[in-house]
Amino acid sequence: MLLEARDLSHVYENNKGLKNASFSVRAGRILALAGGNGAGKSTLIRLLTGQEKQMAGELIWQERQAIRFMPDDVDFPSMLTAVEIIQLLASLKKVGIQESLEVLKRVGLWDVKKQKVQQFSKGMRQRLNLAQSLLGNGPLLILDEPTNGLDPYWIAELKKMMLEEKAKGCTVVFSTHLLAFAEEVADDVLVLHEGGILISGDLKEILAEENNTTLENLWLKKLNL
Repeated sequence: MLLEARDLSHVYENNKGLKNASFSVRAGRILALAGGNGAGKSTLIRLLTGQEKQMAGELIWQERQAIRFMPDDVDFPSMLTAVEIIQLLASLKKVGIQESLEVLKRVGLWDVKKQKVQQFSKGMRQRLNLAQSLLGNGPLLILDEPTNGLDPYWIAELKKMMLEEKAKGCTVVFSTHLLAFAEEVADDVLVLHEGGILISGDLKEILAEENNTTLENLWLKKLNL
């Protein structure tokens, strides 16, 4: 067990956020935080990454982990090149130059490494965002909506990278509104709706108990749609 949340809450003035959520994160596995817009996924990620403090409940870490983090969007300095940005971030993370260059190759930006980011498409900026999160060897990788802006090829490559991180012993937590993608890559799932937990646990076991339905169909069933 990596961490346990007990009655975790953080609610904003518009009544959106996370409400009385209890769950656990198992080490060395991939956990999908799934659900629609406003479900509470980003709030939960901000609590996990320490960007916000819960208003109620407990977040109990068995052992505090070094976190690598991919936010849902990064406003990179537009006049810098991809290689300048990744090497700057690598130096802050105390990562060697060679590793920083390798992650650019890994996300398909090697050939455009000397282009300024202002010339990048949304998908290219998203891949640069992914690259910076892969720097280092922190045992917990948190990705907030990592598929945003990616085409089908790079969504497939993202899946490979997540599985590679898991194979190295890393715990991966990611948020998504794409339930089919969550089903393809996740070991465990936490489906949120209006700040509460709709579905939680081992994904294969959950779907087997529901006569091998899909996660999307189960989500619709739980919402009575």
